[in-house]
Amino acid sequence: MRTKVQATHGTRSRSAELTRQQILDAALRLFAARGYAGASTKAITETGHVTKPVLYYHFGSKAGLFRAIVDQNENRLLEVISQIKGEVQSTPERLVEICAAMFQFACDRPEDMSLAVDLLLQARKLRPPQNHCFGKAQKRLAVIQEVMEQGKIDGLLSKQIDSRQLAVGFLGMIHLHILFHLANPRSPLTRRTAENAVGLFLQGAASAKPKHFTFPTQATKGTAK
Repeated sequence: MRTKVQATHGTRSRSAELTRQQILDAALRLFAARGYAGASTKAITETGHVTKPVLYYHFGSKAGLFRAIVDQNENRLLEVISQIKGEVQSTPERLVEICAAMFQFACDRPEDMSLAVDLLLQARKLRPPQNHCFGKAQKRLAVIQEVMEQGKIDGLLSKQIDSRQLAVGFLGMIHLHILFHLANPRSPLTRRTAENAVGLFLQGAASAKPKHFTFPTQATKGTAK
């Protein structure tokens, strides 16, 4: 009797989990295509083939559903990046692997990555889940920042540049490559692209004997004719 009850409970749990994932998948497609404001609850329930009470049972609200999608996407990315950080020792190799992994994620899961990038671009406009979304992205940035800090310790990166600034620059470069790919899938996101991008990030585009650049200060700009 007990085994039968446990089996029934297990079947219900699996069914509930499948329904939950079904809603998440439907909502992801709509949020990625229309944004948070443009994806109505009605459209989500119709696409996911569920009722509003079922959606509210699993997520509480549209905002709760959105937060769950953000958690799912960011947790996947964070897991991949954290694993690379733990398994790869060399900073250049870490950066290439992280870049290549994010490129592959964008190719395999374009809707997930499109939403992740959009969240960074529209963080201030999102209501009501903007703080949650931005906080999740910060965790990914923090892991990259640790990689940059180690690069400074190893002497690969300049100690005079803040590790957070390096991390922001690195992620910004990756996201721009991904944006071009999402807009035009023929724009390649290969491992070679990742290697070239990291090489440019680490070495710059200057020649072997670069000229000394003097950037005008704000005061100088104001007096220029």
